[in-house]
Amino acid sequence: MITEGTYPYAIGGVSSWCDAVIGGLEDIGWEILPIVAGAKRRRQHFELPPNARLLRPIELWSHGPAPRGVPGRRAHPNASIPAQLLRGLLPWHGDLDALTAALVQCRRFPDDVRRAFRTRDCWQAYLSALQDILELDDEDSAPAPAYDAIEAARLYQLLYWIARTAAVPTPRCSLLHVTAAGWATIPALVHKALEGTPMLLTEHGVYVREAYLASVRDTSASRGERHMSTRIALGLTRAAYATADAIAPVTEANAQWERGLGADPEKIRVIPNGIHPVGEPLAPPNAARVIALGRIDPLKDVQTMLLVADEVARRMPQARFEYWGPPTPGEELYAHACERMRLRLGLGERFRFMGRTSDPHGVIRSGDLVLMTSISEAMPMALLEAMAQGRPAVATSVGGVPGVLHGCGIVTAPGDVHRLASAVTTLLRNPGLAAQLGRRGYERLHQSYTLERCAEAYGTLIDQLTCGAPA
Repeated sequence: MITEGTYPYAIGGVSSWCDAVIGGLEDIGWEILPIVAGAKRRRQHFELPPNARLLRPIELWSHGPAPRGVPGRRAHPNASIPAQLLRGLLPWHGDLDALTAALVQCRRFPDDVRRAFRTRDCWQAYLSALQDILELDDEDSAPAPAYDAIEAARLYQLLYWIARTAAVPTPRCSLLHVTAAGWATIPALVHKALEGTPMLLTEHGVYVREAYLASVRDTSASRGERHMSTRIALGLTRAAYATADAIAPVTEANAQWERGLGADPEKIRVIPNGIHPVGEPLAPPNAARVIALGRIDPLKDVQTMLLVADEVARRMPQARFEYWGPPTPGEELYAHACERMRLRLGLGERFRFMGRTSDPHGVIRSGDLVLMTSISEAMPMALLEAMAQGRPAVATSVGGVPGVLHGCGIVTAPGDVHRLASAVTTLLRNPGLAAQLGRRGYERLHQSYTLERCAEAYGTLIDQLTCGAPA
């Protein structure tokens, strides 16, 4: 299993899903290869089950030593590698064969990656390829912006880290399980090209969609930087879809994106998330307490939640909001901005950031309803946890949320502060309605979203892939 910025070093829905699936498939041995940012010491938030082993992480943007090859296996630095990577990733329709060949070259001769990127020939070949690609007239895409010298150098550095990621050796295995169609694709693509090992891609969010959203949010980025980040994400995503033998999104909403981005519909099999049922739910405390559970991240749109809390407070001064979860690594500035906004709105004790929790079920039981204001989701584990506790949810209509909450919660458009606040107020003022929706959610979870059903579906798919049967 190849993870990217999640399991076992980060708290969140994807990490919880990884841990649940690994533990739920006890008869399968797992080796976990995390891709992480930087070489800093990091806390492992999940204790791996006995059937899993943690491999040394691939560290991006670090000053650690580059991957080393077999002594004696040397080649002259291949000046075409950056240009080949560029042709595979930057155009609207990238050259997958060129990309694969370049990545395989990096794996076979890892000692030459750094040497190659430091040569003048490599840089000149890259600049020539970049100019050709930016001048392409592709009818499916808008004209590319011109890159200045700084943007060209940043893209070159990005390609270097892609090459270094490809150079890291991967152990022999029966199946490559990639948990995101981004950087985690790179080692798997190389391994499959060399060994023929089947590859399973599971998508929780749609990688390229979230890259588009991040690009729109980053108002300080230049046109070239936005073009670079979104095109590399698109190139990696399309490479993942083309290489995978099976694609297992957690919701039909993701499957629609995958088909639209060129994934073979025959490869796609939707497998919804699942969690362990926890017995009969306890009665809510009727304390006008609203619970939010998740990372502090722009995709969660915490600032909209603060505005919702402010509007609810005018209608129900006794209402209290608790946000449980840490900032996403790299989003500390966003977390600080949210705290400043909380202070500016004068919410005080009416909205509190509670930090991490090791007991999400207990946190949800302590509240009357769960609130989610995300602008992007797939099938949030927090909603399933709310259903397991018999708590209704108010959430935004993104990803698979409408299907999960149909008939057992209230769904509104993203960013609609007034409707979100009205939904929260309605449920807090009508405990009978809240209890009815919570009970429906509890029953739906037991019917459709148990971990047993989820693990069984993945186990069947893994058996088909490793036995050579069509998925």
